[in-house]
Amino acid sequence: MDKIFTSTRSQMIKLRKRGMIINNGSRVKRILEMENYYNLINGYKELFIDSTYTGPDEKYIHGTDFFEVYSLYLFDRELRNIFIRYILEIENNFKSILSHDFSKKYGYDNYLKINNFDISVKHWERKTAAQKIGDISGLIASLQRDISNQLAKNNPMISHNMLTYGYVPLWVLVNTLSLGTLSIFYSYLKQADQNDIGRKFSLRPDELSKIIFVLSIYRNACAHDERLYNLKALKRDMHPNMIKTNSIHTQMNIPIGRSNNPVYGKNDLFAIVIIFKLMLSKNSFNKFFYSVKGEVDKLAKQINTITIGDVYKAMGFPPNWIDIKNC
Repeated sequence: MDKIFTSTRSQMIKLRKRGMIINNGSRVKRILEMENYYNLINGYKELFIDSTYTGPDEKYIHGTDFFEVYSLYLFDRELRNIFIRYILEIENNFKSILSHDFSKKYGYDNYLKINNFDISVKHWERKTAAQKIGDISGLIASLQRDISNQLAKNNPMISHNMLTYGYVPLWVLVNTLSLGTLSIFYSYLKQADQNDIGRKFSLRPDELSKIIFVLSIYRNACAHDERLYNLKALKRDMHPNMIKTNSIHTQMNIPIGRSNNPVYGKNDLFAIVIIFKLMLSKNSFNKFFYSVKGEVDKLAKQINTITIGDVYKAMGFPPNWIDIKNC
């Protein structure tokens, strides 16, 4: 059936028929007009749906109030604001270190030369030598496209360097590259170069490569105002895109699941908290931690139909998540 337009009044009638309590109709109407029914209700109703109901359409858990769903919606908005700030802090550090190390070894504009990357084929890559070179060539082509796109937009820094010097140094170009592109760039570096960069963060290359790629997924969700609290990092084949298990999982006694992986902190929002613990300064992490805790504590007072434990589970937060502060 085609989707058809429905008025806010019709939307409120539908919600009431499905068991949602709406007491302040005029305020709810204003919220639905301002926030978009689809984003608010369809995006945040899941935890409030009665899973035991077998009739037509769907039913909300008895006692569900509109403002509980709205509180979860606002909670997620605040999470995005908090998480993006610290993702960008790590992104800036990574861009700076990567561009500095690469330029020191190969020169300011030699990121366009295949020989400065690792063209050897690892046994786990399952590709031919030609395919590996093709992949690196694809990366280089994407860097060239980015320069062209920035010139077309009259980006002042890119334009200045290209017009004045005839090239764009990597430490300038990285500021326009996505975290996803930089994660690919890092993964194609020679092993010694990966080691040197990873050492700056006290991480192995395989750990750092996974972390940067997973971070890029959550960064995009924050930047595009998408639902964050229950987001799972997935690969293109829809399999989990997980960070490496590390000492924090062990210190927090996170249980191991059937896949022999910790059940929390692998490809969920708590994985990003773990990344922050590994990569942020103590001062930055503490500011992040108390910001999130403040929002969690506020939400806990605003919901009655579900518990904050239900929200934790959706987020991938273990019940003892606050223990990470002392890890």
